[in-house]
Amino acid sequence: MINKLSKRNIIMLVLFALLIVFVIVFCVLYNKNIAVKTFADEYIFKKNIEEDTLSKIFINDNSYYYSFNDNIVVLNQNVLTFYNRSGSEISNLEINISEPIFSSNGKYLCIAEKNGPRAYLINNKNIIWQKSIDGNISCACVNKNGYVAVAISDTTYKTIGKVFNESGAELFTNYLSKSYIIDLSLSDDNNHLAIAEANFSGISIQSNIKIISIDKALSNSGDIIEFNYTAPSGNFIVNISYCDNNNLVCIYDNHVDIIKDNVVNDVSNFENDNILFADINNKLIQIEKKNSGLLSSEFELQIIDVNSLEKKIYILEKEPKSLNVYGNVIAINFGVEALFINNSSWLIKQYKASQEIKDIIISNNLAGIIYKDKIEFVNL
Repeated sequence: MINKLSKRNIIMLVLFALLIVFVIVFCVLYNKNIAVKTFADEYIFKKNIEEDTLSKIFINDNSYYYSFNDNIVVLNQNVLTFYNRSGSEISNLEINISEPIFSSNGKYLCIAEKNGPRAYLINNKNIIWQKSIDGNISCACVNKNGYVAVAISDTTYKTIGKVFNESGAELFTNYLSKSYIIDLSLSDDNNHLAIAEANFSGISIQSNIKIISIDKALSNSGDIIEFNYTAPSGNFIVNISYCDNNNLVCIYDNHVDIIKDNVVNDVSNFENDNILFADINNKLIQIEKKNSGLLSSEFELQIIDVNSLEKKIYILEKEPKSLNVYGNVIAINFGVEALFINNSSWLIKQYKASQEIKDIIISNNLAGIIYKDKIEFVNL
Protein backbone atom coordinates (compact mmCIF):
# COMPACT_ATOMS: atom_id res chain seq x y z
CA MET A 1 0.00 0.00 0.00
CA ILE A 2 2.82 2.38 0.91
CA ASN A 3 4.66 1.60 -2.34
CA LYS A 4 1.50 2.25 -4.38
CA LEU A 5 1.03 5.60 -2.67
CA SER A 6 4.65 6.51 -3.19
CA LYS A 7 4.48 5.65 -6.89
CA ARG A 8 1.30 7.68 -7.25
CA ASN A 9 2.87 10.64 -5.47
CA ILE A 10 5.97 10.41 -7.66
CA ILE A 11 3.84 10.37 -10.80
CA MET A 12 1.86 13.38 -9.58
CA LEU A 13 5.04 15.28 -8.76
CA VAL A 14 6.51 14.49 -12.17
CA LEU A 15 3.34 15.62 -13.92
CA PHE A 16 3.24 18.79 -11.81
CA ALA A 17 6.90 19.51 -12.61
CA LEU A 18 6.25 18.97 -16.32
CA LEU A 19 3.28 21.32 -16.14
CA ILE A 20 5.44 24.02 -14.53
CA VAL A 21 8.11 23.56 -17.19
CA PHE A 22 5.46 23.76 -19.93
CA VAL A 23 4.01 26.99 -18.46
CA ILE A 24 7.48 28.57 -18.19
CA VAL A 25 8.41 27.58 -21.75
CA PHE A 26 5.06 28.82 -23.05
CA CYS A 27 5.42 32.17 -21.25
CA VAL A 28 8.93 32.65 -22.64
CA LEU A 29 7.81 31.78 -26.17
CA TYR A 30 4.69 33.94 -25.84
CA ASN A 31 6.78 36.96 -24.89
CA LYS A 32 9.64 36.36 -27.34
CA ASN A 33 8.10 34.73 -30.42
CA ILE A 34 5.56 36.71 -32.47
CA ALA A 35 4.20 33.57 -34.18
CA VAL A 36 3.50 31.86 -30.84
CA LYS A 37 1.94 35.04 -29.42
CA THR A 38 -0.30 35.46 -32.49
CA PHE A 39 -1.46 31.81 -32.41
CA ALA A 40 -2.14 31.85 -28.66
CA ASP A 41 -4.01 35.16 -28.71
CA GLU A 42 -6.25 34.05 -31.56
CA TYR A 43 -6.94 30.38 -30.77
CA ILE A 44 -6.28 29.94 -27.02
CA PHE A 45 -7.10 33.26 -25.37
CA LYS A 46 -9.68 34.34 -28.02
CA LYS A 47 -8.48 37.95 -27.95
CA ASN A 48 -9.32 38.70 -31.58
CA ILE A 49 -12.52 40.60 -32.36
CA GLU A 50 -13.87 42.11 -35.57
CA GLU A 51 -15.97 45.06 -36.68
CA ASP A 52 -19.77 44.53 -36.75
CA THR A 53 -19.61 41.75 -34.13
CA LEU A 54 -19.97 44.15 -31.17
CA SER A 55 -22.56 46.45 -29.63
CA LYS A 56 -22.70 49.86 -31.32
CA ILE A 57 -24.45 53.18 -31.43
CA PHE A 58 -24.84 55.60 -34.32
CA ILE A 59 -23.56 59.18 -34.17
CA ASN A 60 -23.50 62.28 -36.37
CA ASP A 61 -20.89 64.89 -37.26
CA ASN A 62 -21.95 67.19 -34.41
CA SER A 63 -21.26 64.63 -31.67
CA TYR A 64 -18.42 64.66 -29.13
CA TYR A 65 -17.59 61.44 -27.29
CA TYR A 66 -15.57 60.20 -24.33
CA SER A 67 -15.09 56.96 -22.37
CA PHE A 68 -15.58 57.35 -18.63
CA ASN A 69 -16.12 55.03 -15.66
CA ASP A 70 -17.43 51.98 -17.61
CA ASN A 71 -19.60 54.20 -19.79
CA ILE A 72 -19.26 55.93 -23.12
CA VAL A 73 -20.74 59.42 -23.12
CA VAL A 74 -21.85 61.37 -26.18
CA LEU A 75 -22.42 65.12 -26.10
CA ASN A 76 -24.80 66.37 -28.79
CA GLN A 77 -26.89 69.54 -28.82
CA ASN A 78 -26.26 70.23 -25.11
CA VAL A 79 -27.32 66.74 -24.00
CA LEU A 80 -24.77 64.35 -22.49
CA THR A 81 -25.99 60.76 -23.00
CA PHE A 82 -24.55 57.81 -21.07
CA TYR A 83 -24.27 54.35 -22.66
CA ASN A 84 -23.33 51.21 -20.75
CA ARG A 85 -20.96 48.45 -21.86
CA SER A 86 -23.73 46.86 -23.95
CA GLY A 87 -24.41 50.08 -25.85
CA SER A 88 -27.73 50.75 -24.09
CA GLU A 89 -28.69 54.31 -23.19
CA ILE A 90 -28.91 54.54 -19.39
CA SER A 91 -28.96 58.25 -18.51
CA ASN A 92 -28.61 61.78 -19.83
CA LEU A 93 -27.77 65.23 -18.49
CA GLU A 94 -28.27 68.75 -19.80
CA ILE A 95 -24.81 70.21 -20.38
CA ASN A 96 -24.74 73.71 -21.85
CA ILE A 97 -21.45 73.36 -23.74
CA SER A 98 -20.89 73.60 -27.48
CA GLU A 99 -17.31 72.25 -27.77
CA PRO A 100 -16.09 70.28 -24.74
CA ILE A 101 -12.77 69.71 -23.00
CA PHE A 102 -13.02 66.33 -21.25
CA SER A 103 -10.91 65.23 -18.29
CA SER A 104 -11.66 62.25 -16.04
CA ASN A 105 -10.13 60.45 -13.08
CA GLY A 106 -11.86 57.48 -11.47
CA LYS A 107 -15.52 58.33 -10.85
CA TYR A 108 -15.12 62.05 -11.66
CA LEU A 109 -15.58 63.68 -15.05
CA CYS A 110 -14.87 67.35 -15.71
CA ILE A 111 -16.36 68.95 -18.82
CA ALA A 112 -15.28 72.48 -19.66
CA GLU A 113 -16.20 74.63 -22.61
CA LYS A 114 -13.26 75.12 -24.97
CA ASN A 115 -12.65 78.88 -25.31
CA GLY A 116 -15.77 79.49 -23.25
CA PRO A 117 -16.69 80.21 -19.59
CA ARG A 118 -18.62 77.13 -18.42
CA ALA A 119 -17.38 74.12 -16.45
CA TYR A 120 -19.10 71.07 -14.92
CA LEU A 121 -18.03 68.35 -12.49
CA ILE A 122 -19.84 65.02 -12.77
CA ASN A 123 -19.67 62.15 -10.30
CA ASN A 124 -20.87 58.92 -11.91
CA LYS A 125 -24.04 60.24 -13.63
CA ASN A 126 -24.80 63.28 -11.47
CA ILE A 127 -23.76 66.92 -11.82
CA ILE A 128 -21.95 67.88 -8.60
CA TRP A 129 -21.41 71.50 -9.58
CA GLN A 130 -21.50 73.82 -12.55
CA LYS A 131 -20.29 77.37 -12.89
CA SER A 132 -19.56 80.19 -15.29
CA ILE A 133 -16.04 81.58 -15.01
CA ASP A 134 -14.83 85.02 -16.13
CA GLY A 135 -12.69 84.52 -19.24
CA ASN A 136 -12.29 81.60 -21.64
CA ILE A 137 -11.14 78.14 -20.57
CA SER A 138 -8.19 76.74 -22.52
CA CYS A 139 -7.53 73.52 -20.56
CA ALA A 140 -8.80 71.63 -17.51
CA CYS A 141 -7.93 68.65 -15.33
CA VAL A 142 -9.46 66.70 -12.43
CA ASN A 143 -7.82 64.43 -9.85
CA LYS A 144 -9.24 61.26 -8.30
CA ASN A 145 -10.75 63.23 -5.39
CA GLY A 146 -12.71 65.62 -7.60
CA TYR A 147 -10.40 68.64 -7.35
CA VAL A 148 -10.51 70.61 -10.61
CA ALA A 149 -7.98 73.01 -12.13
CA VAL A 150 -8.69 75.21 -15.15
CA ALA A 151 -6.58 77.57 -17.23
CA ILE A 152 -8.32 80.79 -18.31
CA SER A 153 -7.29 83.20 -21.06
CA ASP A 154 -8.61 86.49 -22.49
CA THR A 155 -8.45 88.45 -19.24
CA THR A 156 -6.11 91.29 -18.24
CA TYR A 157 -3.46 88.57 -17.70
CA LYS A 158 -1.93 86.20 -20.27
CA THR A 159 -3.42 83.24 -18.39
CA ILE A 160 -5.02 82.51 -15.03
CA GLY A 161 -5.02 79.19 -13.20
CA LYS A 162 -7.89 78.40 -10.81
CA VAL A 163 -8.40 75.43 -8.48
CA PHE A 164 -11.77 74.23 -7.13
CA ASN A 165 -12.44 71.51 -4.55
CA GLU A 166 -14.89 68.66 -5.06
CA SER A 167 -17.79 70.85 -3.89
CA GLY A 168 -16.99 73.60 -6.40
CA ALA A 169 -15.54 76.06 -3.88
CA GLU A 170 -12.74 78.14 -5.41
CA LEU A 171 -9.52 77.50 -3.46
CA PHE A 172 -7.09 79.95 -5.06
CA THR A 173 -6.06 81.71 -8.27
CA ASN A 174 -2.62 81.96 -9.83
CA TYR A 175 -1.93 84.83 -12.25
CA LEU A 176 0.54 84.66 -15.14
CA SER A 177 1.40 87.98 -16.75
CA LYS A 178 4.06 86.88 -19.25
CA SER A 179 3.32 83.28 -20.24
CA TYR A 180 0.49 80.96 -21.27
CA ILE A 181 -0.63 77.82 -19.44
CA ILE A 182 -0.16 74.82 -21.73
CA ASP A 183 -1.24 72.10 -19.29
CA LEU A 184 -2.20 71.49 -15.65
CA SER A 185 -2.04 68.54 -13.28
CA LEU A 186 -3.27 68.05 -9.70
CA SER A 187 -1.61 65.58 -7.34
CA ASP A 188 -3.78 62.77 -5.98
CA ASP A 189 -3.18 63.92 -2.39
CA ASN A 190 -4.66 67.38 -3.21
CA ASN A 191 -1.42 69.03 -2.05
CA HIS A 192 0.07 70.28 -5.30
CA LEU A 193 -0.86 71.95 -8.57
CA ALA A 194 1.66 71.64 -11.39
CA ILE A 195 1.54 74.23 -14.16
CA ALA A 196 3.26 73.90 -17.53
CA GLU A 197 3.66 77.32 -19.10
CA ALA A 198 5.31 78.78 -22.19
CA ASN A 199 6.50 82.26 -23.07
CA PHE A 200 6.40 83.07 -26.80
CA SER A 201 7.61 86.68 -26.60
CA GLY A 202 11.32 86.02 -27.20
CA ILE A 203 13.32 84.76 -30.15
CA SER A 204 12.68 81.16 -29.05
CA ILE A 205 10.05 79.47 -26.88
CA GLN A 206 10.73 79.44 -23.15
CA SER A 207 8.94 76.67 -21.21
CA ASN A 208 8.60 76.55 -17.45
CA ILE A 209 7.29 74.03 -14.90
CA LYS A 210 5.92 75.42 -11.67
CA ILE A 211 4.69 73.37 -8.69
CA ILE A 212 2.40 75.21 -6.28
CA SER A 213 1.63 74.15 -2.70
CA ILE A 214 -2.15 74.18 -2.31
CA ASP A 215 -1.85 74.10 1.50
CA LYS A 216 0.33 77.24 1.50
CA ALA A 217 -2.00 78.95 -0.95
CA LEU A 218 -4.96 78.27 1.35
CA SER A 219 -3.17 79.39 4.53
CA ASN A 220 -1.33 82.35 2.94
CA SER A 221 1.87 81.07 4.55
CA GLY A 222 4.85 82.29 2.59
CA ASP A 223 5.86 81.56 -0.97
CA ILE A 224 3.34 79.14 -2.47
CA ILE A 225 5.71 78.06 -5.29
CA GLU A 226 7.61 75.01 -4.03
CA PHE A 227 9.47 74.28 -7.27
CA ASN A 228 10.22 76.27 -10.38
CA TYR A 229 12.09 74.84 -13.36
CA THR A 230 13.02 76.61 -16.58
CA ALA A 231 13.63 74.25 -19.50
CA PRO A 232 16.42 74.91 -22.02
CA SER A 233 15.51 77.56 -24.55
CA GLY A 234 13.52 76.23 -27.51
CA ASN A 235 12.09 73.22 -25.63
CA PHE A 236 8.30 73.37 -25.91
CA ILE A 237 6.29 71.72 -23.13
CA VAL A 238 3.39 69.62 -24.46
CA ASN A 239 1.90 67.64 -21.59
CA ILE A 240 2.35 67.08 -17.84
CA SER A 241 0.79 64.55 -15.46
CA TYR A 242 1.26 63.34 -11.90
CA CYS A 243 1.86 59.58 -11.78
CA ASP A 244 2.76 57.01 -9.09
CA ASN A 245 3.90 58.59 -5.80
CA ASN A 246 3.20 62.05 -7.21
CA ASN A 247 6.09 61.99 -9.66
CA LEU A 248 5.48 64.62 -12.34
CA VAL A 249 6.05 63.43 -15.92
CA CYS A 250 6.76 66.30 -18.33
CA ILE A 251 6.62 65.67 -22.08
CA TYR A 252 8.33 68.23 -24.31
CA ASP A 253 8.49 68.26 -28.09
CA ASN A 254 12.00 66.76 -27.97
CA HIS A 255 12.39 64.90 -24.67
CA VAL A 256 10.73 63.68 -21.46
CA ASP A 257 11.60 64.71 -17.89
CA ILE A 258 10.39 63.26 -14.61
CA ILE A 259 10.39 65.58 -11.59
CA LYS A 260 10.82 63.51 -8.43
CA ASP A 261 11.36 65.12 -5.02
CA ASN A 262 11.99 68.42 -6.82
CA VAL A 263 14.81 66.93 -8.90
CA VAL A 264 14.57 66.89 -12.71
CA ASN A 265 15.59 63.64 -14.42
CA ASP A 266 15.85 63.38 -18.21
CA VAL A 267 14.51 59.94 -19.18
CA SER A 268 13.90 60.05 -22.94
CA ASN A 269 15.18 61.98 -25.94
CA PHE A 270 13.37 62.57 -29.25
CA GLU A 271 16.09 64.48 -31.09
CA ASN A 272 16.69 61.70 -33.63
CA ASP A 273 12.98 61.60 -34.53
CA ASN A 274 12.93 57.98 -33.35
CA ILE A 275 10.07 58.48 -30.86
CA LEU A 276 6.83 58.54 -32.85
CA PHE A 277 4.39 58.99 -29.94
CA ALA A 278 4.63 59.67 -26.21
CA ASP A 279 1.90 59.95 -23.59
CA ILE A 280 1.22 59.39 -19.90
CA ASN A 281 -1.16 57.10 -18.04
CA ASN A 282 0.16 55.58 -14.81
CA LYS A 283 3.38 55.05 -16.78
CA LEU A 284 5.34 56.87 -19.45
CA ILE A 285 4.21 55.32 -22.74
CA GLN A 286 6.16 55.81 -25.95
CA ILE A 287 6.52 54.18 -29.36
CA GLU A 288 10.01 54.07 -30.83
CA LYS A 289 11.00 53.31 -34.40
CA LYS A 290 13.92 50.89 -34.60
CA ASN A 291 15.89 50.27 -37.79
CA SER A 292 16.08 46.49 -38.15
CA GLY A 293 17.67 46.42 -41.60
CA LEU A 294 18.69 48.51 -44.57
CA LEU A 295 15.12 48.94 -45.83
CA SER A 296 13.06 47.74 -42.88
CA SER A 297 12.04 48.95 -39.43
CA GLU A 298 10.35 47.56 -36.37
CA PHE A 299 8.45 49.47 -33.72
CA GLU A 300 8.64 49.14 -29.95
CA LEU A 301 5.89 50.04 -27.53
CA GLN A 302 7.81 51.05 -24.40
CA ILE A 303 6.12 51.15 -20.99
CA ILE A 304 8.36 52.95 -18.50
CA ASP A 305 7.83 52.92 -14.73
CA VAL A 306 8.30 56.49 -13.51
CA ASN A 307 9.74 55.35 -10.15
CA SER A 308 12.24 52.66 -11.12
CA LEU A 309 12.53 53.59 -14.82
CA GLU A 310 12.08 49.88 -15.56
CA LYS A 311 11.03 49.44 -19.18
CA LYS A 312 8.63 46.84 -20.57
CA ILE A 313 8.62 46.22 -24.34
CA TYR A 314 5.89 45.12 -26.72
CA ILE A 315 6.97 44.62 -30.35
CA LEU A 316 4.66 46.10 -32.99
CA GLU A 317 4.70 44.54 -36.43
CA LYS A 318 3.91 47.77 -38.30
CA GLU A 319 3.86 51.52 -37.91
CA PRO A 320 0.93 52.89 -35.87
CA LYS A 321 -1.18 55.90 -36.81
CA SER A 322 -2.05 57.04 -33.29
CA LEU A 323 -1.68 56.27 -29.58
CA ASN A 324 -4.28 56.70 -26.82
CA VAL A 325 -3.76 55.93 -23.14
CA TYR A 326 -5.79 55.93 -19.93
CA GLY A 327 -5.24 54.33 -16.53
CA ASN A 328 -3.83 50.86 -17.18
CA VAL A 329 -4.77 50.66 -20.87
CA ILE A 330 -2.90 51.54 -24.07
CA ALA A 331 -4.74 51.71 -27.40
CA ILE A 332 -2.79 51.67 -30.67
CA ASN A 333 -4.53 52.49 -33.95
CA PHE A 334 -3.03 51.05 -37.15
CA GLY A 335 -5.84 52.32 -39.40
CA VAL A 336 -7.93 49.18 -39.97
CA GLU A 337 -6.64 47.40 -36.87
CA ALA A 338 -6.27 48.30 -33.19
CA LEU A 339 -4.40 46.75 -30.27
CA PHE A 340 -5.32 47.17 -26.60
CA ILE A 341 -2.39 46.47 -24.28
CA ASN A 342 -2.07 46.84 -20.52
CA ASN A 343 0.79 48.42 -18.57
CA SER A 344 2.33 44.98 -17.99
CA SER A 345 2.79 44.73 -21.80
CA TRP A 346 0.14 42.00 -22.19
CA LEU A 347 -2.32 42.11 -25.07
CA ILE A 348 -5.91 42.63 -23.91
CA LYS A 349 -7.73 42.65 -27.25
CA GLN A 350 -6.94 42.86 -30.96
CA TYR A 351 -9.60 44.53 -33.12
CA LYS A 352 -9.83 44.29 -36.90
CA ALA A 353 -11.93 46.60 -39.05
CA SER A 354 -13.08 46.64 -42.66
CA GLN A 355 -12.79 50.45 -42.88
CA GLU A 356 -10.58 53.21 -41.53
CA ILE A 357 -10.79 53.78 -37.77
CA LYS A 358 -11.30 57.48 -37.08
CA ASP A 359 -10.40 57.51 -33.38
CA ILE A 360 -10.34 55.40 -30.21
CA ILE A 361 -11.58 56.39 -26.75
CA ILE A 362 -10.70 54.32 -23.67
CA SER A 363 -11.20 53.94 -19.95
CA ASN A 364 -9.87 51.11 -17.80
CA ASN A 365 -12.59 48.61 -18.77
CA LEU A 366 -14.23 49.96 -21.91
CA ALA A 367 -13.16 51.30 -25.29
CA GLY A 368 -15.01 52.91 -28.15
CA ILE A 369 -13.93 52.46 -31.77
CA ILE A 370 -14.96 55.66 -33.53
CA TYR A 371 -16.08 55.70 -37.15
CA LYS A 372 -17.69 58.50 -39.12
CA ASP A 373 -21.22 57.35 -38.27
CA LYS A 374 -20.93 54.89 -35.37
CA ILE A 375 -19.11 53.84 -32.18
CA GLU A 376 -18.44 50.16 -31.51
CA PHE A 377 -18.04 49.08 -27.87
CA VAL A 378 -15.07 46.94 -26.86
CA ASN A 379 -15.15 45.43 -23.35
CA LEU A 380 -11.59 45.23 -22.06
